[in-house]
Amino acid sequence: MIEIPLTQNQIALIDDEDFEIVSKYKWSALWNPCTKSFYAKTDIAKPDGKRTRVQMHRLVMNAQPGEQVDHIHHLTLDNRKSELRLCTRSQNQCNTGKHADNTSGYKGVGWHKHNQKWEAQIALDGKKKHLGYFGTPELAHAAYCKAAHELHGDFANFGCLNVPHNPEQTSRTGS
Repeated sequence: MIEIPLTQNQIALIDDEDFEIVSKYKWSALWNPCTKSFYAKTDIAKPDGKRTRVQMHRLVMNAQPGEQVDHIHHLTLDNRKSELRLCTRSQNQCNTGKHADNTSGYKGVGWHKHNQKWEAQIALDGKKKHLGYFGTPELAHAAYCKAAHELHGDFANFGCLNVPHNPEQTSRTGS
């Protein structure tokens, strides 16, 4: 593992085997307000003299246009291949955390004002799927986690690291 110094006192990690290609460029830290995290980026001159921005994780994975690269554990400056995987946009969206405006504390769970219950929903290929209404946010989240495990597989992100969960032991008790 090699540490690559960036601007803003940040450091990116890469595998030893990627040093040759990464060391050709000057890298800086780019803050992404949506993910609230830094990414390593550089600007590369194209043959026409224009410059294009390249992110380190895309360079390391040799990502082609249309391909996305997912940081498996959300450590956006850890660009070792064991922490990255090529994916589709839909798969990458599955591995996001809970939204910033979330009030329940659980991904996929919101208060349904009309029914006065907690509602669980999940998205697949950009379409929302209703999972049921529940008496507690924990029960709604359990339904979300079970569906995420089934629908998103390895890309499932349960949205809160402080809640241990085994999807195999979850039973849906919603109405």
